[in-house]
Amino acid sequence: MVKGVILDIEGTIAPLSFVKEVMFPYSKERLEKFLRENWEKPEIKRIIEETESILGKKLSLEEAIETFKKWIDEDKKITPLKELQGYIWEEGFKKGELVAPLYRDAYEKIKKWKEKGIPVYIYSSGSVKAQKLFFSHTNYGNILDMFSGFFDTRIGSKKESQSYRRILKDINLKPEEVMFISDNPEELKAAEEAGIKVFQAVREGVEPSSEFEQIRSFEELKI
Repeated sequence: MVKGVILDIEGTIAPLSFVKEVMFPYSKERLEKFLRENWEKPEIKRIIEETESILGKKLSLEEAIETFKKWIDEDKKITPLKELQGYIWEEGFKKGELVAPLYRDAYEKIKKWKEKGIPVYIYSSGSVKAQKLFFSHTNYGNILDMFSGFFDTRIGSKKESQSYRRILKDINLKPEEVMFISDNPEELKAAEEAGIKVFQAVREGVEPSSEFEQIRSFEELKI
C-alpha cells in the first residue's frame, strides 16, 4: 500500500520547456545585475564561499558571474548555483514575471492525495527555496500546503540510490510504501535500487524508457 509519494518537477508535473526556456534564461539574464547589487549580503557571500570550495580557489565578482553563467549553460546540478537562482527567481515570482504552469492532471491528483491523507514530497535539483517559490506562484495559485516536504541536492544527487534512502529515513516510510515519479531514467533507476516503486512520466519532450512502467497522465495512477 502506498503511504507516500515523491515527485520530480520538470517534465513530470510541469513542462520541461518552462524551466529550460523560461526560468533558466530569466536567471542568466539577471545574474550579473543581481550579483553586483547583492555581492556583500551574507547569504550571497555564503553561496560564493561554497562555490569557491567546490572550485578550490577564490573568486572575484567577475569570475563568479562567468562561472555561474557557464554552469547555467551546462545545466549543472550544483547546489550553490541552484540557491543563487532561487534568489533571482524569487524576485521574478514576486513581481509576477514568473508563473509556474502545472499540468492539470498532476494538480488534480496531488489535490486528491492531500484529501486522502497521503503525503506528497518534492525532490528536485532546484533548491528548496526555489521549489517553494514555484509552488506558491502557480497557475492554480499558492499550493504549498498540498505538500508535506521538499528535498534538493543537499540530501544528495538524484542519480544516487543513497539519496532516496536518506529521504525514506527522513519521512519515516519503508521503500515499499513509497512511489516516485520522474521523467529521468537515471533518477528512476536510483530510486528503484533503493526499493521504491517508480513510474516514468512521459510528457512532451521526454524520451520514453523501456526499463520502467510509464504514465502519460497522472490519471493513470490508481492510488
